[in-house]
Amino acid sequence: MYEAGDIIRLYSTIAGKEKFHICLGRTENETVFAFLFLNSGSGYKGDCVLDDGEIPGLPKSPTGKSVVSFSQIIRIKEEKLGVLGATKTGTIDAHLAGELAAFAKEVRSLTRQEQAFVVSALESLFI
Repeated sequence: MYEAGDIIRLYSTIAGKEKFHICLGRTENETVFAFLFLNSGSGYKGDCVLDDGEIPGLPKSPTGKSVVSFSQIIRIKEEKLGVLGATKTGTIDAHLAGELAAFAKEVRSLTRQEQAFVVSALESLFI
């Protein structure tokens, strides 16, 4: 299935279009995966703004930027991922995981428990 660091494309019924996420792996409930949103526009607390091309598996964005949103963790049951047409499009490397983990350590938009989960998932890619 999916691993921490995988870039996942799925159809968002809420947004009515395809969206991309960074997988953080399974949660404490083994049937549920956790994800961070990837966007092309910024403006929210907890946004880590990168240049297009830094995250493998993402199409070019209209803004030239790729934004990793650390404002909330998305949880999706394994069986629903199939319904949403989830597919892996890439995987972040250890260097980028390190940058994102450092950013996550400073973010104040997640609870301490969520922050610890995100940092641990990202650090698992380079430790």
